[in-house]
Amino acid sequence: MAKRVLAITFLVMASFFIACGDDEAKPQMDQLQSNAPKSVAIVQVEAFTAPESSVITAEKAKFYAKASAGLLELGTSWSERIEKAPEAEKVQILNAYNVARDQLCARVGLAGIAEFDWITTVALADPQNKSVFEGAGIKTSN
Repeated sequence: MAKRVLAITFLVMASFFIACGDDEAKPQMDQLQSNAPKSVAIVQVEAFTAPESSVITAEKAKFYAKASAGLLELGTSWSERIEKAPEAEKVQILNAYNVARDQLCARVGLAGIAEFDWITTVALADPQNKSVFEGAGIKTSN
């Protein structure tokens, strides 16, 4: 009987110390993220200004093809993270996903996701770019 009383007393005392823990000692989310190891350094994303002509070079078409493939993989992996995340974290994950998309496009040679979107909506629709895109392995509808 004395062992039970001692065990219960110990559990009550332990739960008291756990419940009364110092909230200031808990690291904030920002501190955790800033201290997290980064496997790849962030690259500078150049500002994109749409050119006057919608004709693009073969090099840009190759960059676009690489970015397209990378963005598909990125979207697949991040969508799983977003679906599994608690509601409170979804916005933060979506913001990080947008940064990741921008970084991927910059790493392959585009001026971020802005240039990728411009190529998708403007340059891809231009019939003059058909052979350039096909040379990069992208089929066009025009």
